[in-house]
Amino acid sequence: MSAARCRTVLAVRDGRMVPTEHRRGEGRSVAADYDSQLIESVAVRRSRLLTALLYGSNPLQRRWADGVRTFFYSVAVAALVAAVCVGYSFVSNLLAQQNAKQQQQEQEQQQRQQQLDQQRQGAPAPAERDGDVVVLAISMPLSLTTAEVA
Repeated sequence: MSAARCRTVLAVRDGRMVPTEHRRGEGRSVAADYDSQLIESVAVRRSRLLTALLYGSNPLQRRWADGVRTFFYSVAVAALVAAVCVGYSFVSNLLAQQNAKQQQQEQEQQQRQQQLDQQRQGAPAPAERDGDVVVLAISMPLSLTTAEVA
C-alpha cells in the first residue's frame, strides 16, 4: 500500500484516544470519514469536559487537595471526639466529687444528731465513756498571789 492512500486517525476506544489506520477507498467515503472524526472529537471533548468538571483542570492537583482536605477533616473529627471524651470525664468527675461531699456532710450531720440525742438522754459523752482524759479550764483572776490562795 502506498503512503498516500493510508492515513492515521485517532479513535476513541474504552475512553481513550487510540491511533488507527484508515485507508481511503475501503468502503467509506470522505464525507463519512469526516463525520466519524467529528463525532469522535465531540465525544473526546465531552469526556474531557466531564473529567475537568469532576476532578478540576489539573487532576494531580485535585487529588492532592482532596487528600489534604480529608486529612484536615479527620483531624477535626478526632479533636471533636477527644473534646467530648474530656468533657464527659470532667462532668462525671465533678458529679462524683459532689456526691462524695454530700455523703460526708450527711455522715457528719448524723454524728451530730447522735451526739445531741445522747446528751438529751443523759448518757456520758463519748470521750468520757472511752476513758479519755478530759481537761477542764478554770479561770482565776491574776491579781491573786499564792499566799492569798492558800
